[in-house]
Amino acid sequence: FAAALLTIEAQNTDKLAVYLGECRDRGIPVLPPDINESQLRFTVDTDKGVRFGLTAIKNVGEGAVESLLEVRTKRGRIVSLIGLCEDLDLRLANKRVFESLTKAGAFDGLARAMPALASMPTTMLRPRVLAAIDAACEHGARFQRDRDEGQAQLFGALDDDADGTAGHSAAGGAAGQSLPEAAPWTETEQLAYEKETLGLYWSGHPIDRYAADLRELGARPTAELADAPIATAPGETWGPGGRKPLEPDTSIGGIVAAVRQLKTRKGDRMAVFTLEDARGGVEVVVFPETFQRSASLIETGTLIFVRGRLERDDESVRILATEIQPIDTARERLAREFAIRVTGSADRGVFEALGEVFSRHRGDRRVSFEMELPAISGRLRVRADVSSQIRVKPSSTLIAEVEQIVGPGAVSLR
Repeated sequence: FAAALLTIEAQNTDKLAVYLGECRDRGIPVLPPDINESQLRFTVDTDKGVRFGLTAIKNVGEGAVESLLEVRTKRGRIVSLIGLCEDLDLRLANKRVFESLTKAGAFDGLARAMPALASMPTTMLRPRVLAAIDAACEHGARFQRDRDEGQAQLFGALDDDADGTAGHSAAGGAAGQSLPEAAPWTETEQLAYEKETLGLYWSGHPIDRYAADLRELGARPTAELADAPIATAPGETWGPGGRKPLEPDTSIGGIVAAVRQLKTRKGDRMAVFTLEDARGGVEVVVFPETFQRSASLIETGTLIFVRGRLERDDESVRILATEIQPIDTARERLAREFAIRVTGSADRGVFEALGEVFSRHRGDRRVSFEMELPAISGRLRVRADVSSQIRVKPSSTLIAEVEQIVGPGAVSLR
């Protein structure tokens, strides 16, 4: 059922991301695209899970995939790029098709069959495959042209072995040979390429490393917004167009996509964009007042934290933004209190060291201490608010310096 559903929605990346998330939640493994394992569409790989279909990869058409499947039928398992290019219809599967397959990870298994590359991370492996594509395609075109003209290959060096494999150059030959050197990608680049070719982030999501901070800030996943219950106050009515705010304040973090800049009737600038997280996306409307403060952050690929009013009608969900912050500083900027947990064993030296750190990070946020003291029935927690004497500017540096003195995990921003 999952394979059929994913196939139906293969070209709708928003729904595809939602259903892939559902598969994860239900414990249904979804396997990545693979040049030797994937079929035209999403299929069930017995005892393993649902295998990603090749036509769900952007810029890879059915004709190219059907030609690939014919090569697999003829050769058996594909073991090299060059061997693939010798039989593949390069009019249907051009360089762009190979690049998309590489960025989507479909050649990972092929490359890892080479012992020297077996344990190489994908951020290093995929750029090396990409660097081999030109040579492989050029060889394939020459090979097919000479074969069509009935000419023999020079020295016979590129003839297929009896089992359909070929020992070739650095463009990806038989097992034991390698791929050309290439500069590794960053994790961000790899995720961007996956998004470009699969329509979603596969090996992770740029927002993942901020998951803990977003939870502390009360951010909600996009998947929860469409099903949020409508809280109706006494006497409250629906607004124009059947819309009404669900909550006075909703928070979400994600990456900016599909930005449209607009102008009001008065000529003021505003914007509408999609904010995506690991489970999907939501439309965010930024009216002129908020846009004026945050225009520089509303760019494709920017990671941001948004607060605003959540609206929903029969067809869509949107957030009317009231505040937009860079996600890597949102926790520090939006915190109202810098709370420190210390044990009863903390002595004068600890507080003097903290005082010295605070003097270098002066700001306007209050500081409080939670002290755990021995008590008759266990432990007693005493809260001390010192905000009248000490104010700081929260930052990752301040947190690190304080936790170096009182211990990891002792700081919380509220």
